[in-house]
Amino acid sequence: MNNKGANTISAIIITAIITTLLCYIFFTLGVYKNSLENVNDSTTSNNDETTAKDLPLKIDTLKKIIDREFLYEYDAEKLADGMAEGMIASLDDPYASYYNKEQFKNFYMQTEGEYVGIGVYVAYDRVRGYPMVLAPLEGSPAAEAGILPGDYIWYVDDLKSADTDYNAIIDAIKGISGTKVKIGIVRLGENNSEEELDLEIERKKIELNPITSQVYEDNIGYIRMTSFDETSYDGFKKEYDKLLKEDKVKGLIIDLRDNPGGVLSVCAKITDLIVPAGKIVYTVDKAGKEEALYSDAAHITIPLVVLVNENSASASEVFTGAVKDYGVGIVIGTKTFGKGVVQTLKSLKDGTYIKLTTSEYFSPNGNKIDKEGITPDIEVTLPEKIKNTYNLKFEDDTQLQRAIEELKKKV
Repeated sequence: MNNKGANTISAIIITAIITTLLCYIFFTLGVYKNSLENVNDSTTSNNDETTAKDLPLKIDTLKKIIDREFLYEYDAEKLADGMAEGMIASLDDPYASYYNKEQFKNFYMQTEGEYVGIGVYVAYDRVRGYPMVLAPLEGSPAAEAGILPGDYIWYVDDLKSADTDYNAIIDAIKGISGTKVKIGIVRLGENNSEEELDLEIERKKIELNPITSQVYEDNIGYIRMTSFDETSYDGFKKEYDKLLKEDKVKGLIIDLRDNPGGVLSVCAKITDLIVPAGKIVYTVDKAGKEEALYSDAAHITIPLVVLVNENSASASEVFTGAVKDYGVGIVIGTKTFGKGVVQTLKSLKDGTYIKLTTSEYFSPNGNKIDKEGITPDIEVTLPEKIKNTYNLKFEDDTQLQRAIEELKKKV
């Protein structure tokens, strides 16, 4: 009897324990199930891989979590800007950018031909993680302060480039005419040595792409163009016509050294003045579709030299490639930068834009430009002591001297 009673009590205790465990398990599973439902089933894949079709779901889930649980108020437009910037940055495209409304106004102003700043063309160097100066504009505050092509910007006022969005750094350089901006420069030297410069530069209204011309040796015309912007064609055509109408000009030098490029359609119009009928350049997009820009039959009829260097990029390389392929001129200098991809502006319908690499371009003969560059017909380097072509004295400019020497053989 006693053993039977003990067994009964033991069975009751075991049953109670099992019941308790089952209740706990079901309760825990219910809480876990509810937690999954609260995040909108965002973990639907066993291996946690997110595909393109999952992207809208992930963004929607993030937004719901922020709306439901984020402690503070937030700016919805700023949140959208941040998401767009992050998506573009993740593409690892050094030429892609997202522009909010204010940034696009500044970008558009630069392509129109003027803005307020210090006068530098800048690109983002993803290897080093800093903005790099492609070229200061001739006569600009940046050039007068001694900024050189290849310099890295490591801070602007209280913003450090390593901790700040690239576009924010560029915006900080701009400002009101007459105000000053503090800029930190890192300049690479021999054996990768670094020199740090702290500069304070006064902002000014900058006229972009000043096109200058002059005559050497009484009969050799010279045109220098620092970029291909919206105003460039009219400026170039004016100087080109002026020189060619002078009977004494028998040869022409077009100087594209430190010219980082610009608007492709403007470049094509200028190139059309120089090369005969045919392709100026053609592009190939993601789908393999080809599109070409063409020139008419009118072209230069006097000997020509194009000067380039390692900072001649993009549209400068399109122009140079066409000149070289058609054989209408000699290319002198050093190998060009090698940027042979096209960026397209896409409106996001709310005043913001993205700039995205959408195609690659090739010279008329099908030569690849991107990451290859254009090798001059005659390679000439500047003396070691010369670091850039700005304020370069004629006696030190071995590239210009060689251009004149080559033309003198033909005029």
